[in-house]
Amino acid sequence: MNRVFAAALVMAAAVSMAACRPPDAATTADEAGASDAGLGVDVNTDSMAGQGYLAVELRGCGQCHQSPDPNDGVLSGQTAAVPGTRAYGSNLTPDPDTGMDAWDAGDIARAVLHGVDDQGQPLCPAMPPYADGGMEAGEALAIATYLQSLTPVWHPVPASLCPPLKPAGDGG
Repeated sequence: MNRVFAAALVMAAAVSMAACRPPDAATTADEAGASDAGLGVDVNTDSMAGQGYLAVELRGCGQCHQSPDPNDGVLSGQTAAVPGTRAYGSNLTPDPDTGMDAWDAGDIARAVLHGVDDQGQPLCPAMPPYADGGMEAGEALAIATYLQSLTPVWHPVPASLCPPLKPAGDGG
């Protein structure tokens, strides 16, 4: 990741994190130190997980995958459907029962880039294929590395009900 892009991610993440912090929490990089103490995340942009953390913040992954209850853990999924759908933001932590423990970094990166699960099946349309928006493999792998570094959280999420895929050549 080039330094200019990394600096832009740091700035965007700082703005995003400042908006979500309680009023008494540190809001500047100098006050926060080398890691975000509230999340236990190394935000060193030279680390792959740090780059992934910044990309997750910049891309707004928490809008669908962060529980509104802070006791549920970071990116542990939502039990309310994505507005306008019957899709639920899944638990992205490496929990073996309710999360993505069985997914390797390549599977996670493919899901982010192409909207497919670890078996190659399409995810619900609520999870867009970020490659269509210009995301590159390096960013997706950084996100995967960050997700694999999270503390596993047992947090069941309802099964998503996705609309059926239209057959190829179906004009409607």
